[in-house]
Amino acid sequence: MYAGKDGLCLGLMLGLLLLSMNAWGRPEPEDKTTLEGRRDASPRDNVLPSSSSRTVEIEDTLDSSSSSIPTSTQLQNASEIEAQAVEPPTTISTSSSSSSSSSSTTSTSSSTSTTTTTTTTTAAPIPTSPQPPAIPEVPEYRRNCFYAEEELCLNWHDESQANPLHNDASAGASEANDMSTTTAAPNHHLMAQTNGSQLAYERQLPPRDSNSCQCREHPVHANSWYCCNITDIFMISSCANIVKWTNLHVRNLTVPALNLSNSIYRSLQSLAFTDGNIIQLTNAFPRHSPLKCLNFSNNNIDEIATRAVKDVPHLEFFGISKNNLSRVPHRNQNKNIALDISGNMRMLCEPLNEIIYDDSFNFINADISFCLYNATHQWFNSTDLVSVKQLERTKQCITRCPIIPGYGNCTCKFDRMMLVGREQSKPTCDVDCSNLGLVELPPKLPDNTFILNITNNKITSLGDYFHTNPTYHNIGKLLADNNQISSIYEFEGTKFIEHFQRIYMRNNSLSKIPEYFLNNALMDTDMGRRIYLAGNKLQCDCNSAKTLQNWLKERSTDIPDYMEIRCRNLPQSVIELQETKLCQSPPDWTDYIYYLIAAEVILLLALITKVSYDYWVFKTAGYLPWPASKMPKLPCDWLCES
Repeated sequence: MYAGKDGLCLGLMLGLLLLSMNAWGRPEPEDKTTLEGRRDASPRDNVLPSSSSRTVEIEDTLDSSSSSIPTSTQLQNASEIEAQAVEPPTTISTSSSSSSSSSSTTSTSSSTSTTTTTTTTTAAPIPTSPQPPAIPEVPEYRRNCFYAEEELCLNWHDESQANPLHNDASAGASEANDMSTTTAAPNHHLMAQTNGSQLAYERQLPPRDSNSCQCREHPVHANSWYCCNITDIFMISSCANIVKWTNLHVRNLTVPALNLSNSIYRSLQSLAFTDGNIIQLTNAFPRHSPLKCLNFSNNNIDEIATRAVKDVPHLEFFGISKNNLSRVPHRNQNKNIALDISGNMRMLCEPLNEIIYDDSFNFINADISFCLYNATHQWFNSTDLVSVKQLERTKQCITRCPIIPGYGNCTCKFDRMMLVGREQSKPTCDVDCSNLGLVELPPKLPDNTFILNITNNKITSLGDYFHTNPTYHNIGKLLADNNQISSIYEFEGTKFIEHFQRIYMRNNSLSKIPEYFLNNALMDTDMGRRIYLAGNKLQCDCNSAKTLQNWLKERSTDIPDYMEIRCRNLPQSVIELQETKLCQSPPDWTDYIYYLIAAEVILLLALITKVSYDYWVFKTAGYLPWPASKMPKLPCDWLCES
């Protein structure tokens, strides 16, 4: 009996569960029109009903079915409903992506137990498509430049077979429009081929007509044309409507010389000849050319006419990288031209210096652009590569030249390039502050000052500039002739005295030469160091004749004008000093001590002689000498009498 009741309760619970799932997962038959309307609505409207509405529907279903016990037929229908509830309708699955999860609770009361069922549905996220890669920002100087993709040239023959009208650009503007709309997409399979297979593919292609236009309009950019594998300039000039072209990019042009004065460039704003074989660029662009971007990269160009871009007033970018150039053509009126010379391994540094000083160009890729610099070393000459970035620093020599209030301005110029390897090469500056009436050294010098000229001033002291001022640490040559400098002891312990090459201290007021620390500085004879001290008048003494004179003779190579160093207290040079004259002491009483000693010795000898004579007379004659006989007797005479 109880088993039958339990079976009925279990069937009742299963029926209620399936009915609730059917009521939630499937729409009512009368709502079919509404459901089909939702399919046509936007995804924003395709949302599931809220949890509260679902709960009401389930409770209504429970109320309608709780009054009767399900029969076997109803249970069979419930199993069919369960099978249909496994796959939710399309509208519900579409809208579930934008709805939140909900739960429904159904409660059924009986005489023995209470059962609660909870169902939760989680919305599946819509897969998002990957974001396209960010387009790199185009530099300001290249915003007016046009470049055709390399794939367009690789697919040139494929497009010709698919669109024969592309081979005849002289048919008119309508044909050009057809060409722009029917250009095939880039063939990525050809891009993956090796150079050898690509060459074999090109050999199988029919020869191109050099008497017809071999250029096409770019499929995206209006009034922009590209040409590929050109062997005669007529393959470009024969094109129709060339006066309407704004941009032109020619890939793989093979000609011995390219005439820049050709009328086909008259209306262009961007012109590029890349990846070709051009030996020389002759003549110049037409006067007042509208060109803003000009690129001749990777063409093996040896020479460009000096006035090639002289009359191009609006030029913004000039690319001549990866060629064999040694010089850059003359600039035009516009000084804000971006210049790329990277890859020209024959470029000379000396012409580039003039460009840097005149602010003619702004160098692009300066750190990977190099020029040839002729370096003069101690025993040999060499040619080294110097980066343009280092060469640009020579401009600081001019902009940071000392201005001394009340005296005037120094003049500065680029001296040379000091090479300690490619990465450590640095320009040196020549600072000339001579003939200004200075009474002290300039407070600040340009970085990497190598030569400082302060001749013909009134400087009396070197101060502590060589100790504390970093701009004085790199000086290699100091020209300080014709001043009033009284001492060079300030050089002791400085970086200057460790690596100097020349010191010019002629015609100053030096009183002494500190040979003890100069001796250490001049030990390295390989440096070729020289010190010039002629015209200084030293305070000469015995030490000068003994020590300094010999030191100057030993350092005659390091101090070439040593014979012209004179004495201020004697009318002769240091090298002419005589030790015998300078090393004599003044007379005093100690000079007569030897005479006194000699007199005492003589008197002592005389006394001894007299006593000996008296003793002999006394022994032989028996009487004492007259002085002794007149002398009174003494208490000790008894010794002699006995």
